[in-house]
Amino acid sequence: MAELNIVEKVIALEGVDLLNGLTPDQLARIASIASEVRVAPGKVVLDPAKPLDALFVVLDGGVSLAKDGAEIHVARQNEVLGAWALFDNEPMPVTATATEESRLLRISRDDFYELLSFRTMSRLLQPCSVPW
Repeated sequence: MAELNIVEKVIALEGVDLLNGLTPDQLARIASIASEVRVAPGKVVLDPAKPLDALFVVLDGGVSLAKDGAEIHVARQNEVLGAWALFDNEPMPVTATATEESRLLRISRDDFYELLSFRTMSRLLQPCSVPW
């Protein structure tokens, strides 16, 4: 299966509660920095011993979240893993492990900050009219 194109990524992101309320243009900008990741069953996606550097959106498949060895949730389509990764690099207190072949969208913190700084600078550099 080929990687999702930008339109398919936007459609996938529209179903994510965390991104609810963003415009299609904003979703397209986020989609442009999202990369598709394929994860095999048993592969650890988030490790409590490692700092977070990205959030993941489950496209399909399942990812088990476990704390102290006990499963607390299985994330499925449109669910987000590691949402705080965009704001804090502290490790998650859970282990996230793929339970089946899964596809995820990965949005790195660095890319997200770069996107925000580009948007901010673009706004600051826009000509403004001074009424005098």
